[in-house]
Amino acid sequence: MMPDNEHNSVYRQKKIVEILKMLHAGGSFDEAKQIFDSTFSSVDVSEITSAERELIGSGLNPMEIQRLCNVHAAVFKGSINPGSGDSVEEVPGHPVAVIKLENTVITSLLDDELVPVLKKWQQSSDDATPSPRDQEYLQRMKTALADLRTIDKHYARKENLLFPIMDRYGITAPPKVMWGVDDDIRGWIKDAIRLVNAEPTPAKYDIETAIEKAKKDIEEMIFKEEQILLPMVAEVFTPDDWALIQSESADIGYTLIPEPLPWQPSERDYAEAAKRKPSKMAQELNAMAQSMADEQDLKARARPTTPATATEDAESLIPDDLKAKQDDPAALAALPLHLRAEMGQVKAEKPAKEDARAQINVNISQPPAEKKEMPEFVKQMLADEAAKPAHQRRPRITESHLEIGADNHATIVMPTGDLDLSQLTALFGVLPVDITFVDANDIVRWFSDNGDRIFPRTRAVIGRAVVNCHPPKSMGKVQVILDDFRSGAQDHADFWINLHGTKKVYIRYFAVRSPKGEYLGCLEVSQDITEIQQLTDEKRL
Repeated sequence: MMPDNEHNSVYRQKKIVEILKMLHAGGSFDEAKQIFDSTFSSVDVSEITSAERELIGSGLNPMEIQRLCNVHAAVFKGSINPGSGDSVEEVPGHPVAVIKLENTVITSLLDDELVPVLKKWQQSSDDATPSPRDQEYLQRMKTALADLRTIDKHYARKENLLFPIMDRYGITAPPKVMWGVDDDIRGWIKDAIRLVNAEPTPAKYDIETAIEKAKKDIEEMIFKEEQILLPMVAEVFTPDDWALIQSESADIGYTLIPEPLPWQPSERDYAEAAKRKPSKMAQELNAMAQSMADEQDLKARARPTTPATATEDAESLIPDDLKAKQDDPAALAALPLHLRAEMGQVKAEKPAKEDARAQINVNISQPPAEKKEMPEFVKQMLADEAAKPAHQRRPRITESHLEIGADNHATIVMPTGDLDLSQLTALFGVLPVDITFVDANDIVRWFSDNGDRIFPRTRAVIGRAVVNCHPPKSMGKVQVILDDFRSGAQDHADFWINLHGTKKVYIRYFAVRSPKGEYLGCLEVSQDITEIQQLTDEKRL
């Protein structure tokens, strides 16, 4: 019989946190499982994620939660309440249905092909010269692992489509944990592929270890996706969110299934979403946001009153996920100076970020305003300059601006030439490099798309903190680069990687500054240089 206070949300949250803390302190899994079973008959997805978020908020590294998230899942397995869910998510083509279908096929690949063939191969002889049947088994494992490697598309859609939208709703801890596990799975599959293709063939035990580890982690991830992640996002995602995910999915690709049937939200979907009562997850997130807003308001009242600037009157440009750090002194100290200034932690010498519109001179064709008479000394300076031979005149530099004609045709005028919007858009579409721009607040604002990107980018990433667009192991390095750009310690950073063993990719980051030296953001440029490295001699026009 469960205690009466099992239904007290504060007590339940405290107990779950205690169980997770015990596990992270090295406590016994069996003891944790026993405490859970004796305390709870069931648990909601939101309660688990809230507990993990509380642990991260108390200073626990997300990588540590990632290390034990399979243990978390095992403790709660069989006791997680099914989400209320809407049957629309089971409609063919809906992103949830697609994810579950892929998981079904992945499970079949593991249980019906890869593992059975592995067992048969293990039971065969260890002769120096493998039999034709052994060679067949090994080839089937190679084929199955090559198919399994396409799980990368399944995870890439999750990381580049679901995670950015989760960020938008303040659900930041689960993406950090899951992304790290996704990368671990990719690594185990890569190791298994390397082993089965090695010459001579390694010990059977080594191959079995890599395959079994990949299988275990994949199965745990399927459980977490279907029992935790999908029910969680179903509580907060809107039909428009799902429509965005569906529209961007084909560009990334699918795992072991053909392109699904097209799906778009119907009037019924919007009607059902409108009737949906605030979920426990949504209520929790709203309460957290309101609490942060109240604390921010109290701090604002406590600060000495100063004359308001235009920037102070405007809505704050600092994203909500950065505001969430305001009660963490260590996190605040690590923030860029201009963000700390926006949050009232330090005195700003100038506005953290000027309105971009103030940096653009828009000339709209209309009756000219009355012009003031040019001073005589200016006229004389211009006359003297005009009288000089052409080769002695100072070049006239055109200030970048936007011109809109009477026919509403827009022309972008730059110091080196003019382009209209269609030309500029087409130009970015054929560049042989991938470009992403991150603004001065470290927020993704734009990316190019030539139809053959090296790394996937989706519209869901626009407006997201760029550090959250990387797996946990890379976040610290990304932040160091951005901070160095902002401080002026460096102006570019270069990296090169072997992608999937088939491409050499050159990745460069550049600090973008105004003519006055003001930091405007970071430009990421990625290029497949595999073919370039093979060039020899010359080929002239």
